Amino acid sequence: MTALIKSTIKLMLRNKGALFFLLVTPIISTLILDLKVDNDIHDKKPVNEVIQLSSVEDRAIYNGDSESFIVKVYDGADTELSGYVLDTIAEDSMFSVCRADVTAMSYDQVRDRAAKDAYDDRVGMIMYLNEGFDDAVMNDSLADGMELFRTSDDQREELFTDELTALLSRVYRAGTVCGGDVTKTIDMLTDLSGHTPAKHVTDLAGKDEVVLTERQADNKTQIGYAFAFITLGSMFSGVFAAHTVIRENSNKVFTRIMLTGTSTVKYFASKFVVVFLMCLIQTVILAVCLMFVKGLDLGIPLPVFLLVVFLLENVLGTFSLLTGILFGDIMSSNYAAFAIWSISAMLSGLLFPIDGSSRLLQSLSYLMPQRWFIDASERLIAGISGAYPLLLTATAAYLIVIVSIGSVGLKMKWSQA
Repeated sequence: MTALIKSTIKLMLRNKGALFFLLVTPIISTLILDLKVDNDIHDKKPVNEVIQLSSVEDRAIYNGDSESFIVKVYDGADTELSGYVLDTIAEDSMFSVCRADVTAMSYDQVRDRAAKDAYDDRVGMIMYLNEGFDDAVMNDSLADGMELFRTSDDQREELFTDELTALLSRVYRAGTVCGGDVTKTIDMLTDLSGHTPAKHVTDLAGKDEVVLTERQADNKTQIGYAFAFITLGSMFSGVFAAHTVIRENSNKVFTRIMLTGTSTVKYFASKFVVVFLMCLIQTVILAVCLMFVKGLDLGIPLPVFLLVVFLLENVLGTFSLLTGILFGDIMSSNYAAFAIWSISAMLSGLLFPIDGSSRLLQSLSYLMPQRWFIDASERLIAGISGAYPLLLTATAAYLIVIVSIGSVGLKMKWSQA
């Protein structure tokens, strides 16, 4: 059996295609893991701050938080009070405030711009604050200082107007106490807000749900992409091992091996060991490559990540080995391996999220081994127990199913031969 393993490894290492997948896929996976997926964190516009638009032509729908009620503000006042009002509204995560400076525009220009944005910008509401905004608020004559343009049928519009009315009413009452002094009024309101209980939002989940922070979600995305490419190498490691079986059978080498007294079980077991060793080599190469990545943060320890990769590689490598042998044709096994890899990677959620997909698609995803491994990685990232039993159970279950079904298929195929 040792001789069979050595000869198969020599044949595979002489194969340029096998060397390509053995070396390149860990390197690509390393490059993916080195990329910082921070478009969801650093590039995301904060929903609790006023978003400043460079000009009134900028579309608020592209700058604001699409999940919030977007308010585009034409700020023609540009005063301390208008800034305080907008900042206070923006602190409520339900509203996304996008401010554009229109101090140089006339009222007619603002009206024309509002009519255009009502069709082009698709915001929840447009608010115009004119240069007399401060006096209007302090004198409780809001109609003279601001104007609201309704642009949608969003029911949150009423919540926004109620919030705005209550805020301006507080400002007016505080202004009467402070004698109409805007700076003192803002200082008073700021001091009072400091004595208000702070709002804290907590994500709640069921016992089987995992809630990730944005950074942890990005780690999961990086790991998923890395899984997609590293498993491509393991799939073709199994295929190239199957190629040796196909060639040995066509060249009558298999018959000569059987004449030496080697059993069929030992012959195919040697091929499984070869796949195991190739996956191990691929994992070691990945580990060496990751050593050169500075500041690597996967959300889980590197040895644990490599263990997850190694187990997943063995499952897919074993599956592709049996698939290739059963097809009995080199080209067909190549096509099958790539088709299986692409379909399983997509259905398991490695290439794009499927959490919001249909129930049927999510059910199909649990037939893919990658889905169980990415779920285990999610648990490891979140620090939730049960990840290691899930990994070991999934690996054992898939290997048992694959080997059992494959053994029956091999017995039928080789008995016919």
